[in-house]
Formats: sequence, C-alpha cells, structure tokens
Amino acid sequence: MSIDRRTLIKFMGMAAASATTTVSFGSSAELSSQRKLFEETKLGTLTLKNRLIRSATSQYRATVDGDPTEDLMRVHRELAQGGVGLIITGLTYIMKDDQYGQAGTGLYDDSQIELYKEVVKNAHDHGAKIAVQLAMVGPQSDYRIDHRVVYGASKVPHPIYGTVPNKVMTKQDIQFSIQAFIDSAIRAKKAGFDAIELHFAHNYLVSQFLFPYYNDRTDEYGGPIENRARFAFEILEAVRGAVGSDFPIIAKVHGRDYLGSLAGGNTQEDNLYVIKGLVERGITALDISGGNKVRGMGEFHPELQDEKDQSYFAEDAKYISEHVDVPMMVTGGNRSPKLMEEILAEVKNIEAFGFGRTMLSEPALANNWKQDPNHKPRCLSCNWCIANYGTQKSQCVLNVSRAYIPAGH
Repeated sequence: MSIDRRTLIKFMGMAAASATTTVSFGSSAELSSQRKLFEETKLGTLTLKNRLIRSATSQYRATVDGDPTEDLMRVHRELAQGGVGLIITGLTYIMKDDQYGQAGTGLYDDSQIELYKEVVKNAHDHGAKIAVQLAMVGPQSDYRIDHRVVYGASKVPHPIYGTVPNKVMTKQDIQFSIQAFIDSAIRAKKAGFDAIELHFAHNYLVSQFLFPYYNDRTDEYGGPIENRARFAFEILEAVRGAVGSDFPIIAKVHGRDYLGSLAGGNTQEDNLYVIKGLVERGITALDISGGNKVRGMGEFHPELQDEKDQSYFAEDAKYISEHVDVPMMVTGGNRSPKLMEEILAEVKNIEAFGFGRTMLSEPALANNWKQDPNHKPRCLSCNWCIANYGTQKSQCVLNVSRAYIPAGH
C-alpha cells in the first residue's frame, strides 16, 4: 500500500479541525460520583482490570501467509506489561483472497488456531485480556489487486487507493462472506480470545455497504439504510449464533461520518439506525469511531495538545447513549485522564477508552498514568505512523532511528 504521505494525511485528518465537535464535559455536579479509569469494568461477561484499551492497530508483523510472529507477540507483551486492560489486535482478514497487505494478520484457516493460542497466552501471561478484530477489506487496499479477488458493494473506485472492485458481490458472495465470518469467529473462540471485534467502520468492506458513496446497488443490499445495513446485521446474527449468547462481540461503528448525505454519506439518524439494529441483534459493546475516507475527514486527527480537541468522538457517544443502552468504548484522541473521567461522569454507557497512536508510541502509557495522572503522553499526533501505514511495520517515529524513515518522509 504505497500511498505518499501528503495524500494519506489529507484523508486521515488534516480537515479534522473544521469537522470536530468541541468536547465540553465535566461542568455539572455529577462529577462527585465520577467513575475512575483505573477500576474494573465489564463488557458483557468480559471483565477488564481498567478502562484502558489498546484499539485495533495493524502492526504489519505477520508472515506473508498472515500468521502471527514472535515480533507481533513482543508488541502485545509490551502492551500487557504496560498495564492496558484489553488489547484488540489489528485488522485480521478472514479470507485468503481478501489479504490487505504482505505482513497483515489473517485468521482464515483452521491451521492457524494453534498459532493464535500462543498470541492469546502471551497476552494473558502478562496481565491483559485480548480480542481479535475480524474484517473484510475489499478495495481499501492496493495490495496485489491484479492477483486477488477484490470484493465490493459496487464498482466504485476507492478515493485514496484508486482500487476498483473486480467482483461486485452477488448474493451468493455475501453468503459466502458471512460464512467466512462465522468460521473465523469459531477459530477465534477456539484459540481462546476473550472477545471478537467486528469491523463495521472506516470504509472497509462492510462499512462500504453502509455508505451510499460506495453502494449504488438496487437489490435488497442497496438503497435505503434498512437495506444498506442488512449485510452488517446478517454478519452479527450469524456470528452470534455461532459463538453463543454470552461470548463478547464488539462492533466498531461510526457515530458520524462527517460527510453528509448529499456527498454520499449517512445522516446521524442513519448511523443510529445501524447501532440500534446491532443492539437488537445481541451486540455486547460498541467501539465508537467515525470519519470517512472520501473527503478529507479521517479518524486520526492531528494537533491534539489542547484538551478541547481531544476525545473527539465522545459527543457522538453521548448522543448514542441517549438512544440505546449498551456498553461503549470511545477511540480517538484520548490524551487526558482528567477529561476522560469527566466523560465517564456524564455519559453513563461509556465504559472504556481506546488508544492507537498513543500506545504505539508509548506501550507503558497505562502504567505511566496510573503512577502519575498528570503524565503527558509522548505521542505528538504527528501522524507519521499513519502516513507510512502498510509500507513498513507500524511504529512511532520517536521509537525508530532516522535511518529507518522512508525517503520523502
């Protein structure tokens, strides 16, 4: 996925400032009953030792077949030793033909179960719970597109990668894909993962079915939101049936996409319809994110040193909390323990906070905050890690020597 820094930064956050809702929490007397970051919390049957979650971040440390490596387990080990309550693995592809990168993780074959048992044991042995994020990628990658099936809701070019689906999904393809989710979910449970996260956000394939921009179908999977949400609903129903009623399933979803219905996006009511449908179908918890990869509004905002710009999806989570009663985590721009505990006091359904760039830079962030709530994360939100996403192992520029920075960056 060789995308130049200028292009990727454009789509991954440089327009964020104009679209971000300023967070304003903690002004009421409710703070007297404030919940704490460093206390146990529950996502269904899953008990976490604290409210800090390493959100799914693809590491590009797998083999060419998608198998986890010792290097990947080292990353998880450092996070677990660093005090995080839950690690969510990076995006894990569920069909060999849907491989998104040479070193991305996959869980598409029964032979991989034993390898993932080691991944789980590695995290558990060092004090963290671990979940696997399952996803279909579709055209949101330019990896080997001339040599693999590129599934799509419609034949719409991806605005960043330029990839055009070479296989518009038939109803048979959709059912085949749902079975692939079932099979991977069963493998995850056999491997001992504590939970599964279904990736229904960030313009990956299921998210593209939800977006009118990518979905111009005229069958029961296109048109009104009731149809565009059908694929996601059928996946959840099938996976829930396969893993049982008590096994934790998280869905990563958009609170808003900030695109607007006239530009091919969803209204806030559309997204709420999806969320309500997931809750009705037995989702355990929601991972609230947002943004789009169509018009310069991504989920990775830069310039987060000012507290008013942080925890930028919390307002969306607050709106959702007013309409559904389900545990939520909020990923995106979480930098201040004080602000996060103010949010906990005001939004009853938020149970945890996710961290991507910050823990990529500082695996011991949880322990550092536990020792000193005023500790300032070392992550500068420069987005260098995002600009080089997929072209190298995921890492923070502060953790590598200049010799390893690709030319032109």
